[in-house]
Amino acid sequence: MTEVKTVQSLYFSPTGTTKKIVSTIAANTGLRLIPPVELTLHHQRDSFNGKIQGDLLIVGAPVYHGSPPLLMLEPLNRLEGEGKWAVPVAVYGNRSPETCVEELTKILRSKGFKVPAAASFSAEHSVSSPSIFLIAPGRPDQSDLEIAAKFGAQISEKVSYGLSEIQMSNLLYNYFTKEMVDSLPEGYHKKAVDRARDLVGVEFSKNAECTHCLSCENVCPTDAIKIELEEINDELCIRCMACTRACPEGVLNIRLRPAATPEYLKRMREIFSTRKEPKIFI
Repeated sequence: MTEVKTVQSLYFSPTGTTKKIVSTIAANTGLRLIPPVELTLHHQRDSFNGKIQGDLLIVGAPVYHGSPPLLMLEPLNRLEGEGKWAVPVAVYGNRSPETCVEELTKILRSKGFKVPAAASFSAEHSVSSPSIFLIAPGRPDQSDLEIAAKFGAQISEKVSYGLSEIQMSNLLYNYFTKEMVDSLPEGYHKKAVDRARDLVGVEFSKNAECTHCLSCENVCPTDAIKIELEEINDELCIRCMACTRACPEGVLNIRLRPAATPEYLKRMREIFSTRKEPKIFI
């Protein structure tokens, strides 16, 4: 078996929380760090050729509508695993990771990676806002990062142990025996995306003046913002809210839409109020 000496991370992380968790995991494997692969911005995804330098790859994806971001799927399908190790990590807004871990696991295996472990972590939700309600503010917090650090050490120990071919073929078998992805109804992801558009959007404030500093445009994963026109393409917007976090003037605001009724918001507050802890599969 090839000795595992290096680790590399790969992630899509508009607001930085997925990056923070995945980087903590990688840094605590004790392996030599290879520069990460970032897939957040359009030009980063377009330029990725699928080649991985590290012996171990930590793959981080935020959960969008129950799955990895659709924008991430094309570059993920360019991956060349070549029998290397890869660990999928789903990061969700304190509601549920749904099928994201399973979907990432399936993709990585199909691209020739061996998957020795997986995890899901909670982070502050993209639409968390004082004007609406805060969802897991400040997460990942110190407790989350300590678990991520321990997980990194556990991964390193496992891949360095020297598993037999039979053991490798059964990795995570007890966790992911059902092909949950295949059981999803046709059109599931599109319906989920459309539902999000009905609930919330981003708008330019009428009470603040845009200085055209380009902070929002520079962080948008889909190039949905045209700052010279002060317009947002609602069809391209994925509700990551990176723009609202980046704007220094508070010009861009999260706005609820008619589908976000008081009854819906009450139910969401109840669902989001319980702290979800990281879940480790190893």
